[in-house]
Amino acid sequence: MKKLPKWSKVAIVGTLMGTCFGAGVYAQDVLQRVDAYLRSDYKVVVNGQAVQLANPPLIYNNSSYLPVKELASHLGAVVNWQESTKTIYVVPRVNPNQPAEGNESNYTEIILQYPFAQYMDYQGATYPVLLNNTDQTYYRLSDIERMGIRTDGLRKAKEKFTGQVYVSETELKNVWGNQPPQMSYSRYESFVVSGETDSLKLKALKTYVESYRYFVVDKVSYSWNPVIIDKLPEENTYYYLLNNNGHFFKTTIKLTPFTNYSNEISDYLVASTSVEDIEAGKVVN
Repeated sequence: MKKLPKWSKVAIVGTLMGTCFGAGVYAQDVLQRVDAYLRSDYKVVVNGQAVQLANPPLIYNNSSYLPVKELASHLGAVVNWQESTKTIYVVPRVNPNQPAEGNESNYTEIILQYPFAQYMDYQGATYPVLLNNTDQTYYRLSDIERMGIRTDGLRKAKEKFTGQVYVSETELKNVWGNQPPQMSYSRYESFVVSGETDSLKLKALKTYVESYRYFVVDKVSYSWNPVIIDKLPEENTYYYLLNNNGHFFKTTIKLTPFTNYSNEISDYLVASTSVEDIEAGKVVN
């Protein structure tokens, strides 16, 4: 048996990290076979706290390699794998041009003017994003944070009627540099649902929106134009932002599961609160 060399103890995570993604099928000249060792006796400490990795560190050529996806979870980061380009994205990242100081609580006030939601590609994943165009384009803060983009020190704005916080595209350019989010061409839908991935729930929400999109009052036709549906912390509950003729409203949607004879969920019943005018007093165009 080959005698193992004497190894130094690892206490702090280094910058070299292996991945937990499968190698897949590659051309032979891309792969390189090496001899390495798994060291289950190594300890890993992240931010002063010992962590137990399911996959032990790998030692090769006197360097320590750790599973990037598992390690990222301890660092509060997200790891995305893009098969088409064989690229691993680790987010969040911090741009050195990010300003050290900014407005964190004394927000600039903006109003809903031309809000629109769309799916955007960023660092190997696709995210729903709500944008609002006033004097410039603003990105909703909660969507930006979901992407893993750091906004510490960036000046922020608060929308007058919804209370939601936004960050201007001008400010965000200090963080994402030359790799901004891009409109997704692989995912396009008539309206965006944020935070929900269950196909049955998405179907119920979309059916509800389309069913009540058009209505007639005193023989005059009107239409609700959906802006975005956001999943709320309460189970099966959603915040729906919509507009009519440039005036904005909101309602709360609640889903109730409907089970079949096998006691399996086959559909969802949809109920909503009355539509609330969030711009009371504003003159409708």
